[in-house]
Amino acid sequence: MKHPYDRKRARRSIFDTVLFRAISQAATVLSYVVLVRGLSEHEFGVFNLFYSFISLIATVLSLGLEQTLRRYQPEYIRAGAAPAALRLVRFVARGRLAANLLMLAVVLLAWNAIAPHFEITAYRAQFALFGLVLVLHFQARVLQLSLSSHMLQRYSVGMLSLLSVAKLIGYSAFVLLGSLTLETAIVVDIVGYAITFAGLRLAHRRHCEQVDDTGFRFSREERRRLLKYGLVYNFNDAGGMMLSTRADNFFVAALMNPVAVGAYSFYTRLSNMVAHLLPTQMFENIIQPLFFAIPQQEADRRVPRYFSALIDASLLVQMPALAYAAAYHREIVDLVFGGKFIEHSILLPVVFAFATLNVIATPVTLVAQYAEKAAVILLSRILGLYNLAALLILIPVLGVLGAAIANGSAHFLKNLFIWWHVRHAARWQGASRVVVSSAAIWGAYVAVALVLKRALPAHPLLHLLAGVALAAVTMLVYVRSPALSKSDRELFGSVLHGREARVLRWLGVLPAA
Repeated sequence: MKHPYDRKRARRSIFDTVLFRAISQAATVLSYVVLVRGLSEHEFGVFNLFYSFISLIATVLSLGLEQTLRRYQPEYIRAGAAPAALRLVRFVARGRLAANLLMLAVVLLAWNAIAPHFEITAYRAQFALFGLVLVLHFQARVLQLSLSSHMLQRYSVGMLSLLSVAKLIGYSAFVLLGSLTLETAIVVDIVGYAITFAGLRLAHRRHCEQVDDTGFRFSREERRRLLKYGLVYNFNDAGGMMLSTRADNFFVAALMNPVAVGAYSFYTRLSNMVAHLLPTQMFENIIQPLFFAIPQQEADRRVPRYFSALIDASLLVQMPALAYAAAYHREIVDLVFGGKFIEHSILLPVVFAFATLNVIATPVTLVAQYAEKAAVILLSRILGLYNLAALLILIPVLGVLGAAIANGSAHFLKNLFIWWHVRHAARWQGASRVVVSSAAIWGAYVAVALVLKRALPAHPLLHLLAGVALAAVTMLVYVRSPALSKSDRELFGSVLHGREARVLRWLGVLPAA
């Protein structure tokens, strides 16, 4: 059976991802606006605390299941071992379901001991209902990862765009009826995830289960290999919880209140929305299988090249987002979100600045995973202790700004730690060239934008539109600058070589024909 990791399938997957991610991102942004405007600040904070439990349950008893599936299913598919790939999916899905049900039971039984610390004691029934969201989320996630490993992004990403659209329709309907509450928002999410899971299940059965794995068993050596990787990642994921912004919500709630959780979640979520546009995240389910399928004999040449290209491409999105947030953070919150949490608007450029420093996260982790250095990634989680200490020190002094500084700096130190251990392969080629070009071009953008704001007093909408127009012009300069190397452009051109190449050449992304 021929594996799907060729340029044709990669190109098709890229177009499917771009199309469905565009729909998903647009619907997500609009649904978030509706949710922020429709819920009270207190209910919005509680809603985000509930979603923080997804991260808690995902990491405390992860068993390394998802990471094992990510790492080894592409390897089995490339080797033509379809029964092994399917058996791994079945095992991960069942293990994930059992772990989730166990953790949900523990949280609900201990509710009266846990909830008072976060001022959510009265919301036990709502959390029990939210448990359906949690279970459906993880079961859908397993199917999405498997479909992506088969380069079937039209289904894995397409069904997630359907989830975003379903949420937008549901939230909007309840707002029009004047009844958007915490309970109805949870019901909307349950319906959306149920539809998504059903679609993913159908696609997976039709396209990924056409082999008979009855009686298949992994060899003893392979079981040991999988168990070792999963065991290390179980502790790795648990340590990762201490670095999650979702985990920060528990500290903000305990040291402040649910309204502060709403403010912190609001700004970190905006940063996460932009992060989803980064190539490393938008095409994550394409990049990972292709990266892990690199033959070992070609690793010395291809890994540093891919590592550099991923960072450079990510900065194409992250730098304009940071510059725009720095210049227009107050106008964005005032106009788009009705001024909610506007007193904390300075958080927006702060979290974007740390996100820019941390664009190396996915590339450096991919290199470590490819080299099977799970122990290094696990050791990097020790920086979670730094995050916890910084949260306890900075939140009482700086409030939610302290939480943002603690989390952002902890992530940067963690990524730096991983990079140090794989620096022989994770070489950012032309780093000084990229940094200087990015700082000069987008620094000039911020300066011009601030001057225009002061010189031309106008409605916030006009300022935002002027900022977009100025960013478009600046972007044309940026993509033609040394921020993209010749190697980057050739690599992009090797995949994007169809009709889209003409547009990309005109924009300056690809070299002239």
